[in-house]
Amino acid sequence: MARMKKKHEEHMDETWLIPYSDMLTLLLALFIVLFAMSQVDQQKFQEFKQMLQSLFAGGPGIMTTGEGLIEEGKKPNMENPPTSSLIETQKLEQYKEALDRYFKEQGLQSYITTAVTAKGLQITIQELALFDSGKADIRPEAEPVLRDLSVILAGLDNEVQISGHTDNLPIHTPEFPSNWELSTQRALNVMKFMLQNPDLDPARFSVVGYGEYRPRANNATVEGRALNRRVELLILRKYPVSSEMIKQSLE
Repeated sequence: MARMKKKHEEHMDETWLIPYSDMLTLLLALFIVLFAMSQVDQQKFQEFKQMLQSLFAGGPGIMTTGEGLIEEGKKPNMENPPTSSLIETQKLEQYKEALDRYFKEQGLQSYITTAVTAKGLQITIQELALFDSGKADIRPEAEPVLRDLSVILAGLDNEVQISGHTDNLPIHTPEFPSNWELSTQRALNVMKFMLQNPDLDPARFSVVGYGEYRPRANNATVEGRALNRRVELLILRKYPVSSEMIKQSLE
């Protein structure tokens, strides 16, 4: 009897399985709710995330070591290691290429363009993709695009400046006395919508309205005015570079 009692006392305690199963149930319920709320094309977005992960296989240390940016089969030059500015430029270029492919898959390449500049990675969204003429309210069909961008930006820790731009046709309404107010409100509405994503730190974001005073094209034509009506998201560099350095890094 003593031997049987001792054997029973040594039996493993399995009471931990109860809270563990409860936790799994809660996680499953959370994932179901998040899936139901999502309006993003999950398959395409997952493909995009995998593409970014493959580009930045170097992991968290990529900004300081450059690991993951070296072409296969080539050894790093330890005598002249890449600078932080060069590594950041290459990273932004890779991010640009991934974004371009993603926007093309979504059929948005005519309305959203990207460019790596001395200031950072600039994402330009034309007015037609976001707003009705003379309005600052985000169109419902534009919300999935901004939601996608908010998820993408959550993977970075750079500061982001959102700027609004208009053409030179004057506007004078009770809501928008001038193009200054219209451009600023558009940028502000884009920022506020994206910050609904709890993974974004509001301290990283700023808003500016340029009105008609930063045109991309000639306002004398309909096409030029359409190009000038836009919102730009600028992912700001951490490490300053010159335009010449950008050209050299791409050669």
